[in-house]
Amino acid sequence: MTTDTPRFGFVVLHYLADDATGQCIESIRRHCAGADIIVVDNNSANGSYQRLQQRYGDDPAVTLLHNRMNAGFARGNNVGYAYARDTLHCDFIVTMNNDATVVDDDFMTVCVQDAQAHPQAGVIGPDIVSGRNGSHSNPIYAMVDTRAEVRRQIRRFRVILLLLHLHLFGPLTRLKAKLTHADTEALPEHVNRTADAIEGRPYKLHGACLVFTPVFVRRFEHPFDPGTFLYFEEDILLMRCRRQGLTMLYDKRLTVRHAEDVSTDRSLPQDERRRMIFTLRNYVRSLNVLDRYVPAR
Repeated sequence: MTTDTPRFGFVVLHYLADDATGQCIESIRRHCAGADIIVVDNNSANGSYQRLQQRYGDDPAVTLLHNRMNAGFARGNNVGYAYARDTLHCDFIVTMNNDATVVDDDFMTVCVQDAQAHPQAGVIGPDIVSGRNGSHSNPIYAMVDTRAEVRRQIRRFRVILLLLHLHLFGPLTRLKAKLTHADTEALPEHVNRTADAIEGRPYKLHGACLVFTPVFVRRFEHPFDPGTFLYFEEDILLMRCRRQGLTMLYDKRLTVRHAEDVSTDRSLPQDERRRMIFTLRNYVRSLNVLDRYVPAR
């Protein structure tokens, strides 16, 4: 770390939802006094960036950056990370979705403690609590970390895409639910009922809030592979860390509340079928990037 008091930079990726972005900024100001806040606008076309300029344009703690195109999750966050790293010289860089809010007064203190106690930890993840149902998004145990699994997933999503284009996916899904008596109230596979991690079980961290430690910031000019637009960034980040001998660390003492997909929901097609096609196309695109990182076994 460069000083006795490490410098924190919070990168907030903004798209369309300035109400959510404002709440995120205020939570950082309230609980992380002295931190730099970098808001990256992904070319919002609804006047929300201009409203943020009116609200925070004269605030010395807030930097507003504007992308001329919607660069997606990875490239949008990379812009803010680069500014925090190379211009502000931050020691810790936190990337946050604009629909996430910090709730701990000791957030920065705990991050520093974790980095000191775990010098090989490149990324720290908080307990991310869903604003929808109170479930916990961290840690994530479902990982795509072998070439065989990456290519299996690509084949699977391509089949679903074909069924969607043929208008067969909906009927087949409803038929399967009837035949298997699927539990519609069950939590999705990627969320947990408690904040506790399972001891000894490998995991990755959710992208809604990631804390990049000084060892990561020194080694990486950007945190995310720019080849993705949305999805599987966490798996790729895990592989990037492993290549550098760094680990991911989950600490439930840190808490972030997540409204979940506020900006994404506003930007996706409203028609369910078109939304699924958009999502699955980006799944395949991101998996092809991940394929370059995973071991061949």
